[in-house]
Amino acid sequence: MMEEHAKRLHPIKIPFEFWKLLKGNVFFIIMLYVLNFGSEKMYMKVLQIGFLVYLVWKVISVILKWYTYKYQIKDGTLYITSGLVSKSYRTVPLHKVQNVQQSTTLFHKIFRLTSLTFETGMTGDQGSVPFEMISRKEAKRLEGEYASKQELPVIESDIPEERVAEGMEPAIEKTIHFTPSKHDVLKASFTSLSFLALIPILATLYNTLDDFIDLENAEGFLAKLLDTWWIITIVIAGLICVAVAFGIVSTFVKYGKYEISSDHERIYIKKGVLDESAFSIRKEKVQAVEITQSIIKRVLGLAEVKLISAGSTGDEELETNTLYPFLSIERAYGMVEEILPAYKVERSMRSLSKQAFKIRMLRPSFFWILTTLAIYYFKPSLWYISLILLVLIYTLRIMDYKNSRYLLNDEFIQFKSGSLETSLFITKRSKVIQIEVERSKLQKLFGLATIETINRSKPVHHTKLQDVSVEYADEFYTWYMDRTKNIQVE
Repeated sequence: MMEEHAKRLHPIKIPFEFWKLLKGNVFFIIMLYVLNFGSEKMYMKVLQIGFLVYLVWKVISVILKWYTYKYQIKDGTLYITSGLVSKSYRTVPLHKVQNVQQSTTLFHKIFRLTSLTFETGMTGDQGSVPFEMISRKEAKRLEGEYASKQELPVIESDIPEERVAEGMEPAIEKTIHFTPSKHDVLKASFTSLSFLALIPILATLYNTLDDFIDLENAEGFLAKLLDTWWIITIVIAGLICVAVAFGIVSTFVKYGKYEISSDHERIYIKKGVLDESAFSIRKEKVQAVEITQSIIKRVLGLAEVKLISAGSTGDEELETNTLYPFLSIERAYGMVEEILPAYKVERSMRSLSKQAFKIRMLRPSFFWILTTLAIYYFKPSLWYISLILLVLIYTLRIMDYKNSRYLLNDEFIQFKSGSLETSLFITKRSKVIQIEVERSKLQKLFGLATIETINRSKPVHHTKLQDVSVEYADEFYTWYMDRTKNIQVE
């Protein structure tokens, strides 16, 4: 019965897998069949035949894998079968799916296809169910099946559709919280330093040209040409303009169509110009919020907001759990409260005590000790490196001390720490699955402790704050023990 209605992925997945196979083995193909074509050496012939057998086996494997992989949704449950000789069966109830991610690369667009991934709360390979090559209509249908079991709206894709599958209810209206302006994209291109990516590209281009063209004479000509100051000025200005233009274009391709929206149940993030992705997460599955600032972002007043989810947030390369990473700090705070009304970001927090400063200055650095011993043993003349390292270590400690803050606010807790990069962590007591309070011998002498929260995520998220007062550690422990007043079972 199941086999009659089971579906396969789109057949385009076969040539797509062939392309990945060739791309992943291009080095061996060139070495064996281009550079050593017609070789009479016996070991080379064996390698060529052996690798050819391997490629043929992989090609057959790709075809069989596509042919035997079938899926069907029946009575709110997703059934998946795969394998020819050894059959594999997988069952995923749709109400167990926590997040949905849609990704449409340039390859997908060419063939009017897309990719959809259901994320569950399980760990390992069983945590996600990918549909790598399906039609847009099929993606809409799968989203509709999922949404009907969640009693939630369908993700609204970037890709326009002539019509939604027949019988599917219209999506609930969403509130758009942010789309980047031209000014935002320009600011992001400088903050992300994306223009620096042009340097390795130019270096690679130079090395490639050097293999085909004798550049020694050209270098001599350029040296004479660049002997004039005004030509040097024009060249430098031209390179700067090209680098800036490259940075702006690459940033626009990645962030130009960014959109953050939400409804009363879910948060939606869409991004990408050439390669598009759409991500959805239920608000109740957000375990914590993390607001990070690099040293450049702190200077420019920008911040990045990350949502720590109970389920997987998809491909790490897509950064789908990140709200726009170049928000102004005030906009970042405000957006957290807009999107997640259950969360509140307090601007005023408590600083660490003077005792914490003392212990950080007295706490030994084993890295510095081992480095100093190595320098003394191998190269005593470089003694100044040990001094520079010591100054750097203590500078970072002082910065971390000044940046560290904490606050208990009813059912919320906030930690802030970091030296060059700071991180503000916000979570609710009901979302914390475990806490730890530790005291080293040195901390006991100064009346201090280290506190830690553990939140459900993939992987489990640990957040520590060192050297808080022992009184606050006791308050923290009592605060967590009162969690039974408003704990949520998920």
